[in-house]
Amino acid sequence: MRLNGKRILVPVDDTPVSEAAFRWACQLARHSKAELHAIYVTEVPMEFSLSTEFVREDNVGEHVLARLESVAEEEKCKVHAQLLQARYAGPAITLEAEDRQMEMIVLGVPYRHRLGSSTLGATPTYILEHAPCQVILWRERIPAPALSRG
Repeated sequence: MRLNGKRILVPVDDTPVSEAAFRWACQLARHSKAELHAIYVTEVPMEFSLSTEFVREDNVGEHVLARLESVAEEEKCKVHAQLLQARYAGPAITLEAEDRQMEMIVLGVPYRHRLGSSTLGATPTYILEHAPCQVILWRERIPAPALSRG
């Protein structure tokens, strides 16, 4: 199977799985000569207007994008990084993919185990159901204690 993606979007956050997915996307972009875009979505609570500058005191998004620009440099890959503000990350990511005519989304997903089964969470589920392009999920490994539960 050949991956069709000359324009790759990687939504990122401050988790190790996000960085691992981004690193893999860098390698994929470098080998396929694709354009790589990273976005960090700050979810703005309802009590704040979307039109105002909503800045968290710790500037997590800026730190994450700066770190991933360093990763891209290590991987010898150019990345276009952007901060976004939205009520919910999933719709913002799919709209961004559509507006930028992305051909692929690579999304890092943490392993979550609730009520006897694994779950993706709201954002990955939304992206899978609504993305206008290919979606590749990079799920982190199951933690060792979870493996023994069977």
